[in-house]
Amino acid sequence: MEVSVSRAAAMKSSKRSQYDAIIIGGGHNGLVCGGYLARAGLKTLVLERRPIVGGAAVTEEIIPGFKFSVFSYGLGHLHPKVNKELELEKFGLRAVKHNDLFVPISAKEFFVYSGDVATTQRHIARFSPKDAARYPHFLAYLADLGPIFHELLLETPIDPSKRNWRSFKENFSFLWKYRKIGDRIYKIADLFTQSADDFLSQWFESTVVRAHFSYWAGVGNMIGPKSPGSAWATLYYLFTMADVGVANVGPSPRGHAVGGMGAVTQALAASGRKFGLEIKLDSEVTKVETHNGRVTGVVTADGLEYSAPIIVSNAHCKVLFDDLVDERELPSGFLDEIRRFKTFSTAWKINVACDTAPRFVGFDRAKSGIEEVTFAHIGPDIEYLERAYDDAKYGWYSSKPWMSVGIPSLIDSTMAPNGKHVINLYGGHAPYELKNASWDTEREGFVKSVMNVLDDFAPGFSSSIIDMQVLLPPDIERILNLPHGHILHGEMSPDQQFFKRPVPHYSDYRTPLQGLYQCGSSCHPGGCVSGIPGHNAAREILLDVSKSKGLWARK
Repeated sequence: MEVSVSRAAAMKSSKRSQYDAIIIGGGHNGLVCGGYLARAGLKTLVLERRPIVGGAAVTEEIIPGFKFSVFSYGLGHLHPKVNKELELEKFGLRAVKHNDLFVPISAKEFFVYSGDVATTQRHIARFSPKDAARYPHFLAYLADLGPIFHELLLETPIDPSKRNWRSFKENFSFLWKYRKIGDRIYKIADLFTQSADDFLSQWFESTVVRAHFSYWAGVGNMIGPKSPGSAWATLYYLFTMADVGVANVGPSPRGHAVGGMGAVTQALAASGRKFGLEIKLDSEVTKVETHNGRVTGVVTADGLEYSAPIIVSNAHCKVLFDDLVDERELPSGFLDEIRRFKTFSTAWKINVACDTAPRFVGFDRAKSGIEEVTFAHIGPDIEYLERAYDDAKYGWYSSKPWMSVGIPSLIDSTMAPNGKHVINLYGGHAPYELKNASWDTEREGFVKSVMNVLDDFAPGFSSSIIDMQVLLPPDIERILNLPHGHILHGEMSPDQQFFKRPVPHYSDYRTPLQGLYQCGSSCHPGGCVSGIPGHNAAREILLDVSKSKGLWARK
């Protein structure tokens, strides 16, 4: 699809504000896309519905004196290419690493995961010497697939169904490029079909060790470690958290973003503004205007109109096509496909202000090799993780939820008053809708189940709480305008990946309407604060602009 080069055709009135490109939504992917477009010389505007830029990557003082990464809370996936090309560290982005990950198992046992292979092996050996011996082979397996996976992240998905000559050449080129996969195609097939537990059982006999790796499968997804396809969800996190196969780029900041996750989007905003990116807050887009099958502009809730031949949506795909675009402009069956995109969420977040940090009963400084616990996962074995999923599968919140416990105030003094702490609790599962009940009456019961688990592993913690913010899926939906409150925009299941994300035939960041693009996590490769969808979308937009003879190019 080529973008119209005629600005006149994109305007209904000379009184309307005119741009080359308009981005709907100032989340991190919208800012990434806008930054690249502005750097390329396009007059670009970002319209953000909230009074703060950043979408789910924000820092807010929800409780007086305490700053929180309200939604996303860890800088573990930002792509090094985005970091380098948009010069984010130049614009203030810094990160400090948490101590090694602490996983409490019981009152006397724990597991420690470290970036140091020997340290992790030593802790694995406490549960299974055989597993410890196998661990380097598991890492070699990941290293073998890692570079391929990282290349795929930056690809524009092909459409294997098209039969025209251009598509045939594109598909053949893609297949030829990845001919080096060879026998590894069978390994990849395993990841898309096996459960996390089945996959990990090939490497580890200990349920504790398998639980550590399969923990990531449920992050943002309504699946358990025994669900088919959960192996892929596990490896997605492991691969995107590692700087693997990124040649001539260098590392990206990892850990806790100093000042909270708002530091990421503030750096993106500053980078974009350097090249002329304009950002307007409190500007909710309520309509995408079209004429003869192409976009012409947008209208905001306050009645303002903006014209542009390029509109890029960082909003959820369901919000874009259900709420902003006239259904009559879309091809038959397209909206049905969009509505089938799976978004039912069970992820929750609780932001806690407290007097003292959790003191885990099983923690042993000498035995663990950690000075203090700054980040922990509570999910001691496969059975624990699966039971938490079972509760949600039948329409109820987990009686013993698994959870991540982040204590950024131990490594970043800007987050809380001296001597106080902020705690990020995130986990599963709390279904968007409960069976035969309402969150209006069950919210307190859910919070109690979370605190009971935390007090089991860190006795007395709940008594130190000053205040908290509880975010269940309906809350996340309301604040961020994410259907079902799905933090990844949609399930990271095999049936919603690559050329099927968000729907077949439109996985290349383009849409049925000429000039309308998508750049959010509804697109390939999916969720997490990586910036990859925004990067890839900008590349495709600029490719279309270049095909239209580059009449918008500016010096």
